[in-house]
Amino acid sequence: MKSESIVRAALVVVCSLAALTCKNAAESSTSGAASQATAALPASASAASSPGACTPGKTGRIAFLLKQQTAFRYLNADVPFFQKTVEGAGFKVVFQSAENDAKTQVSQAENVITRGVDAIVIQPVDFNVAGTIAKMATEAKIPLASYDDVVMNVSHAAFIGRDPKEGGIAAATAVVAAVPKGNYALIGGDPGQTGSTKMQEGYRQVLEPLVKKGDIKIVLDQFTPKWKTEPAQAHAENALTRNANKVNAFLVSYDGMSLGVMQAVRGAGLKPGSIPITGQDMELAAAQAIVEGKMFGTLWPAPDEMAVRAGKVAIALARCETPQTDATVNNGAGDIPWAKTPIYLITDKDMPKFACSHQFWLKLDDVYKNVPAKKPTCP
Repeated sequence: MKSESIVRAALVVVCSLAALTCKNAAESSTSGAASQATAALPASASAASSPGACTPGKTGRIAFLLKQQTAFRYLNADVPFFQKTVEGAGFKVVFQSAENDAKTQVSQAENVITRGVDAIVIQPVDFNVAGTIAKMATEAKIPLASYDDVVMNVSHAAFIGRDPKEGGIAAATAVVAAVPKGNYALIGGDPGQTGSTKMQEGYRQVLEPLVKKGDIKIVLDQFTPKWKTEPAQAHAENALTRNANKVNAFLVSYDGMSLGVMQAVRGAGLKPGSIPITGQDMELAAAQAIVEGKMFGTLWPAPDEMAVRAGKVAIALARCETPQTDATVNNGAGDIPWAKTPIYLITDKDMPKFACSHQFWLKLDDVYKNVPAKKPTCP
């Protein structure tokens, strides 16, 4: 690069006048020119991976701060796949589970930062409250990446996760193809998490043109704190009661909440499966409901792939390297480098292929327990 040559030449003159060795200075200029060449990268990525921002491998520990650790997906995907990836690179994982309490997560983060780690990966309980944690990590010169839900309004090293809006679009598009007209109920998850708010945006992107045409009416649009089953069931019951049971579709953002919605449908005296219901996470009860015709489908956020990707990002950050990313996401403080992972809808027709290729997740005999005749023969 022309600018690099000029910088080198200037340094040679200065070093000669000062009777200094130019080798180190020239090497420094090359590093500076390389930084200019990568200026297109978001500032947060460069800062997090620069030698001045962290010390590579200082403690040999990487923290994984989860909003909870007891749900099926965490026990079978997020935790084991992250752990295997990180430990395979020689680091120890420090796990913390906040059990969906934002204040608890802040306290856990304070403890982790005080003890010292080389990098932090956090799945925020609340994307705004977690900004406090991102600031603490920056002050401690510990690179931090958000996981599954992006931390809002504070710059940090990276985000690893799917695009929940894409998931919402996929679910709504499929249900609209099956039920192009009628009353729709939208039941989102926790309002403090982008996995919920962005998915709701995806639903609306598909539905709003049809609402304007008069084909669809949104009769319920509610979030559900902490993704709880009982409040979701109450939302569904209210929607059914207010509309004389004439709800034609439920777009729901989590399988545990979908179970509550199915209970509300049964409680209203309606036939299971008569109203399309979606979910997310592919928990066993949802998988069984799908193959039994009681549930339309569920979004698979690929937590196994997400956890592996997060492990690789964490390793790079712990080594003060720039992690591999695919895009950026604006979190209100700027563009955050995004290691993007997939999300897609699984319906009854997709289940045989999914079940055969994800037997680490669910056993075939369990999925098809109540409909053994539908059990596929895997290759």
